[in-house]
Amino acid sequence: MTHDRIRVISELDPADPSFDVTDAAVMDVLARAEEGHFWHRTRNEWIAQRLGALGVAPGASVIELGCGGGCVSAHLAANGYDVVGVEGQRSLVELASRRAPRARFFVHDLRRGIDELPERGFDVAGLFDVIEHVEKPEQVVASACALVRDGGLVVGTVPGMRALWSRIDEQAGHRERYEPWTLRAVLERVTDASLVEIVPFNRAIVPLLWVQRRLVTMRGRSESSSANLAVPPRPVNAMLGTMLRWERRLPRWTQTERVSGSSLWFALRTRSGGAKGRS
Repeated sequence: MTHDRIRVISELDPADPSFDVTDAAVMDVLARAEEGHFWHRTRNEWIAQRLGALGVAPGASVIELGCGGGCVSAHLAANGYDVVGVEGQRSLVELASRRAPRARFFVHDLRRGIDELPERGFDVAGLFDVIEHVEKPEQVVASACALVRDGGLVVGTVPGMRALWSRIDEQAGHRERYEPWTLRAVLERVTDASLVEIVPFNRAIVPLLWVQRRLVTMRGRSESSSANLAVPPRPVNAMLGTMLRWERRLPRWTQTERVSGSSLWFALRTRSGGAKGRS
């Protein structure tokens, strides 16, 4: 049973403005997007690929903070990682647990901090499209470092390119779309870790996103959210996914920070002061 793998520490009200799950239509569209949209599928592949490139093999322990409905957690668990997810909305955790039957989950409002989480010493902490939602992102990254063993990794993704800012970002609760240099400035304020890399990705779809954002925001507020999340027609969805997979095959030297993308990946390695072991 899924509840055997869920522990409730604290939880958000379903109508909490930081992640309101009361609009059933929008949540249904989001769930379908996480299952089939090229953006979610290729982001999951990118995350697993970068973990492998950084030497994090299947079997490593990963805690995902702000796991939502478990889109990333399920992908990593299916690829053999030992996954723990944390999310404040109970309904999302229940969805995540169904998607990832090999993972474990905590229902916890992370605005209360991490002190109540009972486990430490993970190999990796993941913040996938999380820190753009908070006022002090460096504090969130520092908290993630405290959950990771010395020499472990804190990794994440954020939306890139301020030029792509639109009402969609406002509706999603974003405070920022990052450039590589603005993200670097945030991460270099984290004292218990060293920055390993910032890698822009999803560059190939930047012109399409710019146009799409402006078209969907011409609609009503709720309608524009659903339109932004909707899975494109199958041939278009497949074509765009293929474009992004080909982008990943470009030589590593082309992935310079000087050319941003619609998403950015980051990784930090913890040093003395991180968690000492699993408990």
